[in-house]
Amino acid sequence: MVTKDLGVRFTEEKYATKIEVQKDLQISLVDNIWSNILAYRNNFNRSLIIRSIEGNQLNFCYSPGISDNVNQVDFKIIRLLGEAGRILNSNDAKSFKLNSYINNLRYLSKEYKLDVTDSYLRSIINGDLKDISNSYKILPSYFNALQYVEKAYVNPVNEDFLAEIYSRIIDTDELVSFYRTTEDRSKDNRVLIDRIYTAAPTGAIEGMMDSLFDFIEKSTLSLVTKAIVTYYYINYVKPFPSYNDEIAVLMMKAVLAHNDIGQTAVLMPLEKFLVEYLEENAKNCVEVQKTSDITYFINFALRVVSGVAQDLLDQIAAFSVQVIRNDYYRLDDEPEEVKPQEEPQQQELEENAEEIESTRPQTQAQVEVPQLAVAYIPPILDEKEATRLEQDLLESDPSLKKGEAHFYARHCTMNKRYTIAQYKKSLGCAYETARTSMEHLVTLGYYRKEQIKNKFIYTPVLRRKGE
Repeated sequence: MVTKDLGVRFTEEKYATKIEVQKDLQISLVDNIWSNILAYRNNFNRSLIIRSIEGNQLNFCYSPGISDNVNQVDFKIIRLLGEAGRILNSNDAKSFKLNSYINNLRYLSKEYKLDVTDSYLRSIINGDLKDISNSYKILPSYFNALQYVEKAYVNPVNEDFLAEIYSRIIDTDELVSFYRTTEDRSKDNRVLIDRIYTAAPTGAIEGMMDSLFDFIEKSTLSLVTKAIVTYYYINYVKPFPSYNDEIAVLMMKAVLAHNDIGQTAVLMPLEKFLVEYLEENAKNCVEVQKTSDITYFINFALRVVSGVAQDLLDQIAAFSVQVIRNDYYRLDDEPEEVKPQEEPQQQELEENAEEIESTRPQTQAQVEVPQLAVAYIPPILDEKEATRLEQDLLESDPSLKKGEAHFYARHCTMNKRYTIAQYKKSLGCAYETARTSMEHLVTLGYYRKEQIKNKFIYTPVLRRKGE
C-alpha cells in the first residue's frame, strides 16, 4: 500500500523526478522506491512514434491525474474558441485581431530586447513601415510567417509547410538551403554535454523531422498535447541555423489551427514561451532527454498553455467591455431620432396593441397586430453558474465523466431538445465519442431519448438534489 501510495503521490499529485523524490522524502537511497514509481507509471505509458537522438521512443504517461490536466486545458481551449468566435464574427473583428497581433509581437520584442511602442508595432502590422533597421526586421518577418499560419490552416503540416514558414522568417523568396548543415559547436552551446544534446547532429535532422510530420498527421493525442510535443521536438532537434524558437511557436500554433481551432490559435500569445519560464523550460527538456519521458515537458507546458488561453480570454473580456462602453457613449452623443429598429420590442408591441384595441370599433374585420410567438426570455445559466453546476455534478455523481458534466451543465433546460451533433460541437470530440456520452447520460437518467424521423433527440429529465 505504501509503495502504491508513493507511485500515486509522485505521479498524480506531482510528476516528480528522481532527485525531487529524494528531496521530498529526505533520503538519498531511493532506488527501490523509484523502481516502484516507474512501475506504476508504466501502467499508463504510451509510446510515441518520434524518437530521441539515440533512437529511443519517447513515452507519455497518460495517468488519470495527467489525463484530467489535459482535459481541463482542452475544455479551456474549447471555451476560448467560442468566446473568440463571437468577436471574430462581429464588426469588431479587425480591431480585436490588431490588438492580439500587437500583444504577440510585444513578446517577440522582449525576446530580442527591442524598445518598441504599440504604435510602432501597429505600423508593422499595417505594413506602413518601409525602412526598418536590421535588428528590427525580425518583427515584420515573424508577422509575415504568422499570417501564413493563419491563412494556410487547411494545408498539410509537412516539409513544404515548414519551408514556407522558414522562408518568411528569414525573409527570402527562394530557399538556397533548408535544414542546418553545420554542427552546433559554439562555446556556450556545444552539441553534446554529458549526453545532453543541445541540437541534433546534422545527419539525423531530416529523418527526425519526417517522424515529426508523421506524428502530427497520425497521432491520436489531444490537440493541445500534440501541439506541445511539436513545440518540444523542434526545439530539441533545432533543424535550422537560426530562429528555431520562433519556428517552434509558429508550428505549435499551426498544429492547433489545423485541429479546428483556426485563427484563434494564431491570436493566442504563445510567444510567451520565448521570454518567460525559460529556466523551467530548459530543466524539463533536459529531464526528457535523460529519461525519454516527455511527460515532464508536457506537464509543464500544459500550465503555460492554460495561462496563455486565460490571457486571451481576459483580453476578450476587456475588449468586449470597451466596445460596450464606446457604443454607450456614441449612442449618448447621437440625436434622439435614430433609425428605426428592424424588429420592435415585445413591450412596445403590447402597448401598441392595447392602444389600437381601445380606439377601433369592435368588428369582425380587425387589423392584426404582429406579436412575438414567445412572451418570455428562455432561461440560461451564465458561465460561472454552469461551472459551479458542473463541479457539483462531478462531486455528486462519480459515474459522470468530465465532458458529460460539462455538456449537461450547459444543456439542461427543461423541454429543450438536444442532439449528438451539439455534444460533438460543444466538446470538440469525435461523433462516436459524442454518441457514447449522450447514451451514458441517458442511462444515468439525465436525459430521455426519443426518435423524431431519422434523428435521435435528448430531453432533460427533472432531477432533484441527491437523485
